[in-house]
Amino acid sequence: MYRDNRDDIKSVEIETDVLRASRVRREGRFLKGPIALLDIGAAARLPGKALTVFLAIHHQTALTGKPAVTLPKSLLLDLGISKDAKARAVAALEGAGLIEVVRARGRAVRVGLAPAPK
Repeated sequence: MYRDNRDDIKSVEIETDVLRASRVRREGRFLKGPIALLDIGAAARLPGKALTVFLAIHHQTALTGKPAVTLPKSLLLDLGISKDAKARAVAALEGAGLIEVVRARGRAVRVGLAPAPK
């Protein structure tokens, strides 16, 4: 009689270069400045996760060097931000004039920092 031994096999995760690099990238995240204290204060006075989303936008724009970015799901999860909280925070930040938002049907919202007033 044939016996299937697949249940007896133990799985072991092998740490590859890609897995290691991903872990280092997630654990080694940082916030690059300068960030205007007035902007931080304005975002802090907004409800919910607005300050956290504002700092995430700063992080992504500094990391990518692009004026408008999407916010990766992994970054939002690391910061404890749900999809709904992100949407509310983006609306509040946009209303306060701290960010500019580009919306396109069927695409993730792209956000960028509003230019500093002169």
